[in-house]
Amino acid sequence: MTQKITTVVALAIICLLALGCQPYVNIPPQEKDTASHNPNGKTVRTVLTKAVRYAIDEAGITEPVQVMLPANTEKLTYAQILNAIGDQAVSPFEEDVPSVVGIVFAKGVRIRGTQAEVDIARPVGNGVDQLITVYLDWRPLNGWEAFRVHVWRGVSIDESQPGEYIEE
Repeated sequence: MTQKITTVVALAIICLLALGCQPYVNIPPQEKDTASHNPNGKTVRTVLTKAVRYAIDEAGITEPVQVMLPANTEKLTYAQILNAIGDQAVSPFEEDVPSVVGIVFAKGVRIRGTQAEVDIARPVGNGVDQLITVYLDWRPLNGWEAFRVHVWRGVSIDESQPGEYIEE
């Protein structure tokens, strides 16, 4: 009986420690926040990969799309994320760019422990873009998973300032 209680207490402590180590991220930065703003971190890369893939799949986009990531994203991060998304994702840095149906632009990332939100502008056809928020949860055995999309209606999308990147 004592061994079972010890095991349960040990598992509870491990779970609490794991939850306490989850990140707090705001991209772009919010005024006077203490969050991380680095789009190149491992957790942000994973969240962006899952969110962009989910946004593409949920919209039924089957043609290649150019993927733009938040400002200050390094080329190596672009390569890792686009490789994980698959052949459908086209880098904005490719010189020989195949024909794309539009741009999927990850504009903002907010991570609060085991929950994340990613704001994305995606093409929906006829030159029209749609602003959405992809919601994700982190689960102990599965990692980050996207589970819902909120479509924002009547919100103008400013594409005039695409994300910047940092040369390595």
